Amino acid sequence: MMSGKPARVPAATAVLAVVSLSLCLAVPSTFAFPAATAAPGAGQPAAGAQAASAAPARRDFPPDFMGPAGIAGWVLTEAPRAFAKDSLYGYVDGGAEIFLQYGFRNLWVYRFLPEKPEGDKEITLELYRMASPAAAFGIFSTRREGNEPVSPSIRTTHWLGREQTNMVKGDLYANILAAGCTQDEVAAFAMSLDRHLPAGDTLLPRAFFCMPEFNLIRGSERYICGGAAAANESPLLGADFWGFKEGRAEAYSVKYGPGGSKLVLIRFKEPPRGLWNDVLGLFGEYLLGVTVLHEIMQGQTVAGRRFYFGWSGLNGILVTDEPDPEVARVRIQLTLKMASRDLGHGPGRDRRIP
Repeated sequence: MMSGKPARVPAATAVLAVVSLSLCLAVPSTFAFPAATAAPGAGQPAAGAQAASAAPARRDFPPDFMGPAGIAGWVLTEAPRAFAKDSLYGYVDGGAEIFLQYGFRNLWVYRFLPEKPEGDKEITLELYRMASPAAAFGIFSTRREGNEPVSPSIRTTHWLGREQTNMVKGDLYANILAAGCTQDEVAAFAMSLDRHLPAGDTLLPRAFFCMPEFNLIRGSERYICGGAAAANESPLLGADFWGFKEGRAEAYSVKYGPGGSKLVLIRFKEPPRGLWNDVLGLFGEYLLGVTVLHEIMQGQTVAGRRFYFGWSGLNGILVTDEPDPEVARVRIQLTLKMASRDLGHGPGRDRRIP
């Protein structure tokens, strides 16, 4: 633990706005594009999330969804549109930056109508190939809260919604946008799509296994890479000193029941200088009653929401919305202890999501 920390900091002299935690909601050159005009730059690796190597390209990918390769009950209305890094902004207006920071390679957009026309039903499939399985999981993870329904009939990691469904497999992230459909129809579409996705595992970064399991909400895990994702996770993480924008830090967050408190493990690539004082200044700017007890910094908003921070070596822990300071302290100390054993650095393996 750090030494020389102030024992107490006076309460903030001005009542400041409540800190709000804003959550997101939200290719290798050897492969052949389907009948679509591919944007320049396709197939160039993108810098971003670090993890296992991307799955090898398949000659039959991306699928054309025509004839036997189609989605049962749906027909493709036009040739898919293809986007590369330098053309992504033309499609994901205002949202391209987060994809690029994780490590984006290609996007294919397909538009489907029911085989038997029925009302205004339509499905748009966005199929993203990311730089690695970790990058694909990271994007997928920022689009969920942890309480979304899933289907036992779909083997690929996913969550379901009537208007939006997400899937992740290997280095592929699929975003299904539905209009006028029932959730059962969207689930059936996703099940059919699953059969067309190339083989690949979804890997849960091993840093998540540093965190206490008691009351942990499975499915709430988020891998945070880059400044955009960090700021979306919490305005507190948008401060420059963390180093998310420059790639000097990444983070992993989970939620705990029953109240939905959050723990964020921040992993630095090099020991950060002046971090304690930087966080202390940040807490003093936005929170009231900032104190340090047992090397845990804490404060609260005018609405009573509590925030905590602990740090040791290459690992920092931010806990939010936990009403019990003792619970927050134990979670911080246990996570720092586990993280200090290098479970998320150096040699080791991420774990496959069943």
